[in-house]
Amino acid sequence: MKSFTPLAILTVLFFSVMPLFSQSEAAISYAEGNGFQLIRNGQSTSYDILKGDVIGLPIQIGDMVLTDKNSFVEIQLNSGDGGVIKLAEDTTFTVTSLDGNGGGVFKLIFGRIRVKVAALTGGSRLWVSGYDTVAGVRGTDFGYDLFYDIADEGGERQTSVYCFEGAVDVLQYDKKTVSKIDLMALEPFILDAGKMVKTRSTAPNAKLKSGKIDKDIRAYWSAYPIITTVGGGTEKLEVSEELNLDSSLDTVKGTYETGGKIVFAAGVGMMTIGGLLRAFLPDNETANGLSTGLLAIGGASVLAGGGMMIYSFTLP
Repeated sequence: MKSFTPLAILTVLFFSVMPLFSQSEAAISYAEGNGFQLIRNGQSTSYDILKGDVIGLPIQIGDMVLTDKNSFVEIQLNSGDGGVIKLAEDTTFTVTSLDGNGGGVFKLIFGRIRVKVAALTGGSRLWVSGYDTVAGVRGTDFGYDLFYDIADEGGERQTSVYCFEGAVDVLQYDKKTVSKIDLMALEPFILDAGKMVKTRSTAPNAKLKSGKIDKDIRAYWSAYPIITTVGGGTEKLEVSEELNLDSSLDTVKGTYETGGKIVFAAGVGMMTIGGLLRAFLPDNETANGLSTGLLAIGGASVLAGGGMMIYSFTLP
């Protein structure tokens, strides 16, 4: 029977699991100011824009980016073929999905972003969701603001969506809208260039009305324009499968729920790798120590992630 060396087995395992962790269709293309935080797989890393070179830093599915005061970050999608998302200062932003063609689903938890998209191909779409308002790209240049009193858990969320070029489909939903089917039943509000629409979480059923883009918004983005070069053109809107309307990351409950899922999934992955190592590596002290360590850490992560998700159920 053919035997396999530990190195060969580890190499196969590495390249088998590598796509799960290394796939990235986005990267930081520009940054200015003080710094930002990147939360990945439950681990937070702080980056000093002034001291370190952050250009080219990969941004992956599940990543959360938090910009510091007076700090701005631009994320280029699909190596520049898709578009650019600019995060303003004091903004918290999450990557829900990346489709490989420059589109994806993104969630603004707090703050302000501006999005410029290039020609999306292969049926690709780009969505931005917030607390109760979804913006789907039909045009090329739009912004999305979500502000509220962070200290007031049940306070009003104020959302503004504004279009500089092209058009954007805007959908506001209430807590009864929790699936893609429900969302598709809604009539989108088409926001044309030069217009903006505001929504309030305390009035989810209010009729949407557009007006001119506020002067302060135009002045803000004139002072802080997108630096990364972007192409132009998009295709028609289509509701994304990854648009999870039931996940509220802007609340403590949502933070524990989402964090628990990430930690739980990481634990399952480590336990799986540990089990494979134990099954295929030679029975010696080194191999047993490695597999035992992975199983122990994975088990602890599963328990911690499960605990976080259970705790989230007790929160309002």
